[in-house]
Amino acid sequence: MMLTSSHLSSIPAPRIFDRGAASYRLVKLALLAGLALTLGQAAPQPDYLRTALATFNPAVPSGWAYTQITTQNKTTITERYDPAKPAAEQWTLIQNNGQIPTAKELAQYVPYKAAQASSLTQPVFSPSDIEPASLELLRENAARAVFTGRFRVAATATDKMLGHLQLQLTVNKQHSQIERVTLELLAPYSPVLGVKMNELTVTMDFALATADQPSLPTTRTSHFSGRILFFGNEENVHVIYDAYHRTPPPTGTKR
Repeated sequence: MMLTSSHLSSIPAPRIFDRGAASYRLVKLALLAGLALTLGQAAPQPDYLRTALATFNPAVPSGWAYTQITTQNKTTITERYDPAKPAAEQWTLIQNNGQIPTAKELAQYVPYKAAQASSLTQPVFSPSDIEPASLELLRENAARAVFTGRFRVAATATDKMLGHLQLQLTVNKQHSQIERVTLELLAPYSPVLGVKMNELTVTMDFALATADQPSLPTTRTSHFSGRILFFGNEENVHVIYDAYHRTPPPTGTKR
């Protein structure tokens, strides 16, 4: 009798192949389950990052006087901030474009600074605004690691601008401290009617904390390009924080 293909297809396969196929399916299911479990779990954050986030403060801590040198495009002003003085006298104009300010410039400066006083010492964001689970390692070496991330949904609901920014943190591994923060606009954005932001990058650098002082800002650099009303606008700002000095609280206040 000649065996045809139809006969061959009707011959039952040895049971060893059934057991092998079943085993293969079980192994495959186990691997897929393990992969799903792995993907569902966020990678644990290193200890130095958790410590850096817990101790980070992007603002100048209260009780510290400092000199602020601001260069905006081609204009440079040097100011001194002293929280020990009465509120109306805490900011002092020291130089305007390298020159001692005139009486007219001082007269213009005082009310201008007083109007801004409530926002001048406020940080761009609060450490609690950062979403720790969003932080991903971008690159690292033996000394430092750079992470990218976003801000919490609750923070972006309060300050919509934060929802349009990418956060980048440079962390000193040995000291478990944040040395640099970079904020970058993800896409063109209109925060208010008549204003269009095409580019925005803000970089803040911080000195490491020591036994004598906390981590303090050293520089802040920003680049902006966009449109205000019908006019194109580009601004480059560089701020230096210098000559820090711890001061006592103003007379009659409690710390």
